[in-house]
Amino acid sequence: MNALHASALASVIMIGIIASAHEAGTQASVQAVRQTTPNTSKMCPPVRPGSHQRYGLLPTANLPDGISFATDWMQNRTGGWAGEQVMDRCRMQPDGFLTWHGKQAVRVEVQPNDDPLALNANSNRAEMLRMQDGRRVPIKENSKSGVQFYATSYYFPTTWQGQQLPWSAFAPTDCAAGDKNQCNSWSFIWQFYPLGGLSAAQTAVNGPQHYGFNGAQFPDGGLIAMGKWTDFVFMVDWGTGNYAVWRRDEGHITFTQALTGKTAVPPGRDIYVKQGLYRGGNVDGRTDVLWIGPTARGSSFSAVERQAFGTDDGPSENRGP
Repeated sequence: MNALHASALASVIMIGIIASAHEAGTQASVQAVRQTTPNTSKMCPPVRPGSHQRYGLLPTANLPDGISFATDWMQNRTGGWAGEQVMDRCRMQPDGFLTWHGKQAVRVEVQPNDDPLALNANSNRAEMLRMQDGRRVPIKENSKSGVQFYATSYYFPTTWQGQQLPWSAFAPTDCAAGDKNQCNSWSFIWQFYPLGGLSAAQTAVNGPQHYGFNGAQFPDGGLIAMGKWTDFVFMVDWGTGNYAVWRRDEGHITFTQALTGKTAVPPGRDIYVKQGLYRGGNVDGRTDVLWIGPTARGSSFSAVERQAFGTDDGPSENRGP
């Protein structure tokens, strides 16, 4: 190869690289500065006890077709949710750690005695609540909601120690006859309040960390992929109460249906979504930290998948051989 040919070939390759970077857009530039080692230590300051909740927050505007709610933590300091129950801004904030799809995540930190509702019921939380559309109209789920899809993702560091233990784990304390608050132990990261939700915890002392949904265990055990991202898509038929859960762990292409079931929807009562961490207060001084990726609600699997993850791969059962 002569020098002139080599120079021309190098120019073509460089043009291709520039074109690929331009096509990737913002995601490529963000991935270049991705924080690969998340900060799992307690970093938020103590906050004086009391009520720390705000409502009437700004929505995410200009939602794409098929999407009725979406978070945007880069443009909106409260993500687009209608309300927050958080001790301070530090406890729920984007910190530069990205999802495995190169999207901005929000860091969640909950310390002992983080009680933004001032309930004094031995429970801790840092949660956003109530989805809303781009016009600030609250989204209330009921039999009129029909079939809806929800997408989000979670990252649990290898140090995650969530617990959702039965009263028997606190023996010799008599949890039934004594002070029940001393036995509070749960770890919800997503709530269809007050219907049910997604938990991430061990359910036996020294047991494995696993997911549960609406009180049901995943048939395969639902083990948490510690130190990796996991994408979720939920489908709920609000008319019948039927639901399905799909998951995709970091590094996989398609989603796998992880759970199906049915939960009766209370007649005449609206359901709304909460997301963050809501845990029982019996944590032995532990601070919990996790990360949540973009969250979306929409009319189809593909719509919420594109919005939350930027992919269009779909569930494995919908793919041909």
